[in-house]
Amino acid sequence: MQQVLRAVPSAPLNSNASIIACLGEAAAIYAQNKQRGGASGKKGTRYEDFFIAHKVAEIAASHFANPVTHWPFLGGQTRGFVDDAVLSSPQKTEYYQLKNVANISWTAGDHPISTDFHYQYTLATHERQVDPRTTLVMSSTEQVAAMQASMPAQISAHSSAVYFPYSDSLNRLVLENEALHGPLIALSKSSAPTKDELTGVLGVLIIGCMNNPEGASIDAILRSANGCVPSLLRVEGLIDEPATLRAQFVSILAQIAGLTYDVSKGFFSWSGFGMTGVLPFSCRDPQFVQFQENVEQVAPTTFDGFEELLP
Repeated sequence: MQQVLRAVPSAPLNSNASIIACLGEAAAIYAQNKQRGGASGKKGTRYEDFFIAHKVAEIAASHFANPVTHWPFLGGQTRGFVDDAVLSSPQKTEYYQLKNVANISWTAGDHPISTDFHYQYTLATHERQVDPRTTLVMSSTEQVAAMQASMPAQISAHSSAVYFPYSDSLNRLVLENEALHGPLIALSKSSAPTKDELTGVLGVLIIGCMNNPEGASIDAILRSANGCVPSLLRVEGLIDEPATLRAQFVSILAQIAGLTYDVSKGFFSWSGFGMTGVLPFSCRDPQFVQFQENVEQVAPTTFDGFEELLP
C-alpha cells in the first residue's frame, strides 16, 4: 500500500520583522519592493510558471522512488531576496531566482545577485530554517556553466546554478525538451502518454499553482489541479487512496486471451492485439464500479467481447 504523505506545516518564512532584526530596515524595504515588483509583473504564462509547475511534477514523481513522510510546501513570488520560488521541507529550504535574460552577472547592478543570495542565506539561518540553499535558474546552458564557474566564494557553499529551458508556449516547451518528460509521464494517468497528454499534465499543474497564489503543499496543488481538470493526472499514491478491484471482475479478465491491464496509476488501462486504451474515469469513480458490474454481468470470454463493453 502506498504511504500517505502529510503536508509540511507552512510557517511564514522571511517575515518583515525577521528581516529588520537580521539585516535592518533598508533590507526589509528592499525585500518588500522586490516582492511587490515581482507580483505585479506576474501576468499570464511565464518562465516562472513553467518552472514552478514542473517542480511540482518532479517532487510528486520522486516520492514513488523515495517515499517521504511529508509533502513539502512550494510558493512563488515570496517575500525575501531570492523570491521567485521557495520549496520548504523537513530536510531543507530551497530558494530559487530565475533569470531568462541575455546578459547576467553575479556582481552587476545596484542589487547584485550575489548580495541577494548572501542576504537570503543569512536571513534563513537567522530564522533557523533547515539547510537553506539558494539556486539561480537560467534558460541557457552556456550561462549556467559561466555562472557556476564564476560564483563568488561568499555564496558558493549554499548556492548553485541550474538550467531550465524557456519556450514561448507550453506546447513547444514539452515538444522540444524531452528531458522534462520523465516527471510528467509519472504524473500522467497513462502508462505511455502522448506528448499532447504531457502538455496537458504540465498545463493543469500550472492551473493548480495559480489557484494557490500564496503557495501550498504539493498535495494541495495536485488536488487543486485535479479538481479543475479531473481524469488527467494519475491518482494512485498522489490524490486518492488505493482502489480495490472486484474479485469476480479480476477473475473474468484473467480468462480473456491476449488482454493485459494495469491500474497502478489509479486508472484502468488495457491493451491487446496491438490496441491500447485508458478509461476516462478513475478506479475510484462510480462509473468504474458500473463498468466492473457490466463486465461481471456479461462475462466476456474474448477480447472482442471485452471491447464491446468499453465506455
